[in-house]
Amino acid sequence: MARMTALVPALLVCALAARAEEPHSITVRGRGTVTVRPDKLILVLGATGKAEKASDAVAKLKTKVDGIKTELNTVLKDKVQVAAAIKDSGLSFGSGADQMQIMMGGGREDAAAEVSVTTELEVTIPEVDKMQDEDLAVIVSMLIDKATEAGAEMKPPVNRYNPWMAQGAAGVYFGFTDYATQVEKAWDEAVKKAKDRATAIASRLGCEIGSALKVRDLTHGDGGAKQSNPYAAMMMGMANDEEGPKIKSSGKMELSVEIEVEFELKKK
Repeated sequence: MARMTALVPALLVCALAARAEEPHSITVRGRGTVTVRPDKLILVLGATGKAEKASDAVAKLKTKVDGIKTELNTVLKDKVQVAAAIKDSGLSFGSGADQMQIMMGGGREDAAAEVSVTTELEVTIPEVDKMQDEDLAVIVSMLIDKATEAGAEMKPPVNRYNPWMAQGAAGVYFGFTDYATQVEKAWDEAVKKAKDRATAIASRLGCEIGSALKVRDLTHGDGGAKQSNPYAAMMMGMANDEEGPKIKSSGKMELSVEIEVEFELKKK
């Protein structure tokens, strides 16, 4: 018992010493926001070839794709002053009509015996942020009209963007050439604001800040990106990839990030 009694003061001294060594700190938040406009147009088109024989379906698709590309290039060469690109996604094979379509009355029973070959054409036009909205609207409408006249389908691709965007001008998106750089600018601002706030508060207390002890990322979901157009913001939230959100509007949007930082607090 006497031995235990002797240990208590020793443990108390150790605890107080450890507590005394813990640095005083101040915790603040910083939010960084940049306003940017998407700088590239992404037009996604679908094309399909159907026939009883797979070879005939592929041949039909090739003819259709060649025609679509010819019409697209006619518009691009005439209306676009910068280098545009047309990328082919490759071939996908399936039946001419799936069983669900037939059951719902959306497909023919004899079509199930057909072979269906599909592909996607992705048209990318850079530097659209330098265009006037009126000029951009003309280019987009001409591309859509010419492509659909040549047999292209305006439908959202399932894998890369948003499979729920089945209404409206599906297939027309806007994105960013260097999305990461824009987000980095927001992070720089968030860190600066957190540090400035901590410095100002510490100064009023007769103290100064030291090193950052803890940092928490408080940014949620799509990086805090939002747009003045509510419809575009809603759509954008479900359509992100490594290049940033693919949105339905060419208008400006805000990219915001937020952090919480615990700084060491020291006497001056």
